[in-house]
Amino acid sequence: MDTNKAVQTLALDIVCRISTGMGKPFEKHSRTFVLPICTVLSDQKAPIRMAALQALSSIATACGGVDHMVPGITSALEMPNPLQKGTLLNWLTEWFKEHEPSPGLEINSWIIPILGCLDDRNGDIRKGAQALLPTLIISAGFDYVLQQTSSLKPASRSSAIPLIQAARPAVAAIPSQPPASKHPRQAADIGSTATLSPPAPQSLSLPVKAEIKPTGVRRKLPQGTRSESRSETPVDRPSSRLKAVVSGSNRPGGEETLSAPRFSTSLPFYSVNTEAKKVRCGKDVQKWINDGGPTRKDLADLLQNQMESCASKDLVARLFSHDHNAVNDHIHGLTMMSDFYSAAPQDVEDDVAKVCIANLDLPLKYASLKAHEPQPNLISKCLDVVEAVLAFLRNANYQLTEGEALCFIPTMVFKVT
Repeated sequence: MDTNKAVQTLALDIVCRISTGMGKPFEKHSRTFVLPICTVLSDQKAPIRMAALQALSSIATACGGVDHMVPGITSALEMPNPLQKGTLLNWLTEWFKEHEPSPGLEINSWIIPILGCLDDRNGDIRKGAQALLPTLIISAGFDYVLQQTSSLKPASRSSAIPLIQAARPAVAAIPSQPPASKHPRQAADIGSTATLSPPAPQSLSLPVKAEIKPTGVRRKLPQGTRSESRSETPVDRPSSRLKAVVSGSNRPGGEETLSAPRFSTSLPFYSVNTEAKKVRCGKDVQKWINDGGPTRKDLADLLQNQMESCASKDLVARLFSHDHNAVNDHIHGLTMMSDFYSAAPQDVEDDVAKVCIANLDLPLKYASLKAHEPQPNLISKCLDVVEAVLAFLRNANYQLTEGEALCFIPTMVFKVT
């Protein structure tokens, strides 16, 4: 958007006129306009914000709903400007008061940003986020919305859960189709998410079918002496290797009889929430390109926060240790992740494989953080982790998305050049 206010106002008015004139066919252009229009909502001048809101309303009315506006609105909700976020949330609230969500509306990508707004310091943001909870529950289902709180910090989660539960009676009073009929994929999504208080016994006991999309760029393990030595390892690994990863499962037949509680509490990772991984990778684009130098504290803190809801406490404590044996702890944590992926089965229907796929970005990010540290044994262990993850993905016939690849490939390129 142009910085000149008069030009902005004219441009917004033109968008209103074009969308109104075109009607439904304008939806193929809505992706281009929605995010730039949403950024105008951060303007301090009320008339400019009103012009932007009018443009959003015109687009939504012309297209018969906000279905094609979801990606742009998602990006706008993730922006930090409080005025923009609060104004957009209030507009969405007013829109859904007058327009019921369409049966095919997919707004799952809004859930985590909106849940994060429930304890925002800005009162307008909190009010708008709370008012949208019934809409989220109608479209995505109560259980799914509730399970997404696992990605929040403990304090935020404790304040969000009562608000979500309080919104449920209001939704029950609204006659609408069940969420499962609106979203054929929702049953798999709900089953593949982590529970509210990880690790939870039932998180991996559900009959889930992981959905692996062959999107993105195909990434293959680079050829070389290290990969060749790993490729000699049989794909069908002995069960004792997996037992070695799962602490306390040393009784005969332990691997085949792993119960959900022991499974979730003893593995390095336990979340099967692939949607959370998509959100992480979407937000983290370009952040993990490390061209040299020591670990960045801001990225280390961000990664620790991401891993706390997906990984065991022991793994997180070792990877982010700060005591006098920190390097040894880091190496031990890297070894835990490397062994976990090396011993995991390649069958994507297996519970362990689902966990590996849902958390694959986390070990790759950590390896990118530590790849330029001065300790050779630490660097070697980072490369082992990358190789183990890629070998698992190759054997599982999983294709990395662009966001997943950016977690580590640029850093590895800088490291070897």
